[in-house]
Amino acid sequence: MKSYAIFILAVIAFYVFSRYTMSMGFKDIEVTRSLDKVRIFPGEQFNVITKIENKRRWPIAFLNIKEQYPEGFERVQSSPDFKNSNVTYYTSSYSILGHERVKRYYNSSIDKRGVYYLKYLTLSLGDLFGVFNIEEEQEDLLEVIVYPEVVEASQIEFENKSIQGDSVVRRWIFSDPVYVRGLREYVRGDRMKDIHWNSSLRMNKLVVKEYEYTSERQVVFISNVQCAKPYWSAIDGEAIEKAVKIMASLSNFTIEQGIPTGIMTNANMISSSGDFSNELLPGINNFKDILEFCARIDKIPKLDFSEFLREKGNYFNANSIYIILTPYMDDEIISEMIKLKRYGIIMKVIDISEKGSLPELNHIEKIYYGGKG
Repeated sequence: MKSYAIFILAVIAFYVFSRYTMSMGFKDIEVTRSLDKVRIFPGEQFNVITKIENKRRWPIAFLNIKEQYPEGFERVQSSPDFKNSNVTYYTSSYSILGHERVKRYYNSSIDKRGVYYLKYLTLSLGDLFGVFNIEEEQEDLLEVIVYPEVVEASQIEFENKSIQGDSVVRRWIFSDPVYVRGLREYVRGDRMKDIHWNSSLRMNKLVVKEYEYTSERQVVFISNVQCAKPYWSAIDGEAIEKAVKIMASLSNFTIEQGIPTGIMTNANMISSSGDFSNELLPGINNFKDILEFCARIDKIPKLDFSEFLREKGNYFNANSIYIILTPYMDDEIISEMIKLKRYGIIMKVIDISEKGSLPELNHIEKIYYGGKG
């Protein structure tokens, strides 16, 4: 009888303690997340770090944390509780002693360029017997910037000219014929007049003169993400990814050559604050900025490309070469490009449409990139 009474008292005590614990809610329980890397390349692994601190004297018997991950953001060695085309949910369980701090590292990976956000945590607190349970949603914003893939310019092949990206840039950037940097081996796309015949005969292979680039020249890559009329009616994600890859890779090459390089787009820019500029001015020490810019390019246009050219064209520089990457052109876009050409603006076009079907424009060179490299 005595032992039975003790048991009843113990149950009552645990019940009262559980009720008291639940009444405290999440007071004195801190849950925070952090990242050991915030800028990565596709496929690069990093850690999402969850830190829980119990500032109470008594232990936490049961704490569940449910996290919502965006599409493409995955834990490497964890199985999700639920997954659909947009989000993945992961749940983690903890038991924590009084005044204890716990850290867990969740190895994660993202395969596609872009900007990814971890936003919400759902915390579930339970008692020892599973009788009581309370939930609370917390906002804990983390941003991961995934750079685009960057390849050597020589690996980028343009379909209709049988030339590589580095040859295109060399041909498009104005060279100073007075200063010859040296000789290099001939590659497809080099001009016949640049072949150094005496050295070629002596070396038993074709070599060409390599010029110093004119220091005043700059390169600005312009990405048009408009794919139809009206500009918001269609999205060609594959074409946009091709453009981003080319811009990042060729920018790497031009900056390595000491050519000031900038980038612009008519796309929306992904940012939690919403104030990220869609223009990056030319520079020679800004490749990391270009990578982040390329990561933030959305697939949704901000405005019609013809309107973009009207607005930005007023500030175009005759000493710059503007390389436009576009899957689409209409009469209004062509009209704006012709106007800029008449004002002495140098433009080149990289056609990233599915079949290379963009119209030819007088005195504006166009090449087609189908995705090789």
